[in-house]
Amino acid sequence: MDDLLAKFVPQFVELARSRVAVALSAAAQYDQAATTKVARDLHTLAGEAGLLGLKEVAPLARDCELKAKRLHASHTDAEVEGLVAALRQLAQLIEGIGAASTREGGSA
Repeated sequence: MDDLLAKFVPQFVELARSRVAVALSAAAQYDQAATTKVARDLHTLAGEAGLLGLKEVAPLARDCELKAKRLHASHTDAEVEGLVAALRQLAQLIEGIGAASTREGGSA
């Protein structure tokens, strides 16, 4: 199982970084049309995190997904700020996982 995690966590981190970057860009640009895709991408990210046992990532990604859906419906400054803050927190968590997987991979 550890071999599988060693293989897939770095791939997850790379994809997650990309998804969060796209979501941050869409939120920062008030791109309401992109929020539907962002919500789907965050839903996928949460599912992948769950499959990999990344217990801190899945609920935060789900929270970001809900915030993206609310932003799509309301498009208020408060919703944008809430989504951006949650996405930044998610990005930090993902970076921590990436750093940890690099350390573990380097020591093997």
